[in-house]
Amino acid sequence: MPNVTMTLEEYEALRRLISSERESEGSVEEARVMKKTRKVSAYQKLYGRMFSKLKKKHPRMKFGALSKKAHAATRKEMKK
Repeated sequence: MPNVTMTLEEYEALRRLISSERESEGSVEEARVMKKTRKVSAYQKLYGRMFSKLKKKHPRMKFGALSKKAHAATRKEMKK
């Protein structure tokens, strides 16, 4: 194995270069993790309330039928 010697200044410059690369890699990963939050519309909020009400009223009803009734109730309410 070859023997490599460097001065203290060269060693410190190399350490700074390595640490700055790690920081830039971390910032790129953080940017990827950040997601945009979705904007909840008035219809979606009303649908959620209607779904909850129907679920309390009909606890054993299947999800598909419950969802269909909640959408119908929401559309009816939105027309008012």
